[in-house]
Amino acid sequence: MASTDEDREFNGKSKDAWNVQHIDLVFDSNSDRTMFPNPLSQRPNTPLCWFVDGDDAVAADVQVDTEGVSSEGIKIKAEAFPLAGPRLNIAFDPQKSIAAVVTCGGLCPGLNTVVREIVMCLRRQYGVPTIYGIPFGYRGFQDRPSWIKLDEKKVRNFHNMGGSFLGSSRGGHDTNAIVDALVEAGINLLFVTGGDGTLRGAAKIAEEIQSRGIEIAVAVIPKTIDNDIPLIDRTFGFESAVDAARRAIDVAVTEAQGFPLGLGVVKVMGRHSGFIAMHATLGSRVVDLCLVPEVDFYLDGEGGIVDHLANRLLENGNAIVVIAEGAGQDLMATLGSNGVTKRDASGNIILDDVGPWLIQQLEPRLNEKVKGKTPFNDQIKFKYVDPSYMVRGIPPSTNDNNFCTQLAHNAVHGAMAGMTSFLVASVNTRGCYLPIDLIANKQNVIDTSNQSLWSYVIFDTHQPTFTQQDDCQRRSDSRMTASGGVIIG
Repeated sequence: MASTDEDREFNGKSKDAWNVQHIDLVFDSNSDRTMFPNPLSQRPNTPLCWFVDGDDAVAADVQVDTEGVSSEGIKIKAEAFPLAGPRLNIAFDPQKSIAAVVTCGGLCPGLNTVVREIVMCLRRQYGVPTIYGIPFGYRGFQDRPSWIKLDEKKVRNFHNMGGSFLGSSRGGHDTNAIVDALVEAGINLLFVTGGDGTLRGAAKIAEEIQSRGIEIAVAVIPKTIDNDIPLIDRTFGFESAVDAARRAIDVAVTEAQGFPLGLGVVKVMGRHSGFIAMHATLGSRVVDLCLVPEVDFYLDGEGGIVDHLANRLLENGNAIVVIAEGAGQDLMATLGSNGVTKRDASGNIILDDVGPWLIQQLEPRLNEKVKGKTPFNDQIKFKYVDPSYMVRGIPPSTNDNNFCTQLAHNAVHGAMAGMTSFLVASVNTRGCYLPIDLIANKQNVIDTSNQSLWSYVIFDTHQPTFTQQDDCQRRSDSRMTASGGVIIG
């Protein structure tokens, strides 16, 4: 899928060519390598329009900057990605192919659905006879006897299960050992599901495979309930996590309303990106304060959260706070935190627990603010809800199940076509392929500088913005995602 400089048509007018991202292939595209007909095309009455042309692409951004209209038409400059889907010709003989599937990192709703649909697509649509499930993440490649043979019967009910049937782990990555295991088992199709650390590991595997001159396709289905993968619409499991977080907010509301001056505090996942907190806040419409890692907040003084919460408590008799786990870390370090810097096996910083810390900071301040202002001289009644594992260990919603199906099948189509070192995603609601190195070491964070979903949070909660005018940046300097994010890194 190399980029081209061909002139194309846009609304009947000439324009600059779209810059379509290149996706690596397991073979030299200029060689006379034998390709195989897609088994799907051999089925009776299969419409040719179901197959994707090699030049089809998806625009990275639906909002484009125009350079003005002239007699030559509208000139548009935008990035695009190859459209996902089955190709008429594929790179591997399905009957001689062997596939492996591995899940890495934290658990997430939809992991089992992804595994199920990879197996279903490989077996039913392509006829691949042998598929291995690698247990407990990357380290499982070094334990060949523990590999699980997957077939339609084995995975039939996976989509109704939370967690990961294969198990998962962080770390355990040994590039050479993994590639050795793939070669020894004759595997030519590798499907990896995980977050940013997993993406980097998959890129290393693909690089080592290429350096050895081996034809093995490496496909990644990005996974994180934090929704922090850049460029793409969303990650699977995110919507299920938001729904679970909203149910936790409902519990906090019930508890807070049961007592005078009840203050419900709900801590949700979101190490560096506060998308779960933001979307759950907007979905509930009952939150008075939403705190996310992308926005620094302060406690005292004009525009601080203490005054804001005191006013809401005295006005309504109760209030709700939603806070992402990564929020307020700098403030905690300044005012005193509960631990020292530690990292997990994936290299992620283990954050101090902001929920109890926030309550500890708010209790004396708020009690001082409301002192003597109620008929019975009430004090704040804190109700703390931490649904962390209830959020990520649940079965996926119907919408996430459908989304996982789309991602898994498109991953199989891309790998069978000979693509490698790519991830499959939805961009502007269309499935497409992105090179791993375009995503690795970058993050999707809430866009607070342009008109986005974050502005709705401010309007809905009436909370302070905590931002300054000079914090804003021009729209052309950023690329926003459908979930209200912007790329950093």
